[in-house]
Amino acid sequence: IRRRAEGSQALEGWQPPAWGAAMGGRKVFEFTYVEYEEGSLIAKLAAVVTLTPNLAAFGLFSAFVVTRRLAWLWAFAGAVGVDLLCSALKHVIKEPRPEGSYRKGPGMPSEHAAFAAFCATHLSLWVARRVRCGPRLKALAWIALGVWAAAVAASRHLLGVHTAAQLVVGALIGVGSGAAWFGLEAALRGPVLAPLQRRLDRVWAWLDIRFDDCCGGDNGKDHR
Repeated sequence: IRRRAEGSQALEGWQPPAWGAAMGGRKVFEFTYVEYEEGSLIAKLAAVVTLTPNLAAFGLFSAFVVTRRLAWLWAFAGAVGVDLLCSALKHVIKEPRPEGSYRKGPGMPSEHAAFAAFCATHLSLWVARRVRCGPRLKALAWIALGVWAAAVAASRHLLGVHTAAQLVVGALIGVGSGAAWFGLEAALRGPVLAPLQRRLDRVWAWLDIRFDDCCGGDNGKDHR
């Protein structure tokens, strides 16, 4: 994250150290690169919020690793697929970003808006159809997911990297893809996903990987 007031000045006339030059120069890692207006708390918060889709992707994949439930991997694959789809559409549509944007290249549709809307829609359907809890907890989850997706889209507009139209189109792609991905999961659960899950469980049992509960829960039983 770089404060915008100092960003351009810091890069002007900047020379890499000798070891950097020897390695062929340096380049910005755009996957997590954000600029915001110096002195603005709202802009700083927007810079943090705009990075949360990266954390969400990591969280989905981590959930699969920890629980070994294919449903998490399915959600992760769908979210990444939507992101790649929007990236491809950008190079087809070639609509520029707002004037003055620190990000280069086309901006239609917004990958961030699509990713967040996909996750919010897909996980909201999970909560509605597959999670057993009280209606208040479900409503709280739906509100939290919706507010997060809206905050991600708003952060991209506030940081000046997307127009409102680019964000709306991205969000619509995310909502539609999230619902379709959930429906496809339901259709494939019996013939494809359930057998794969059982096979994964058998492989894990064959590996016989265990860990002890450090807190002494379950009467000291080990877990697989």
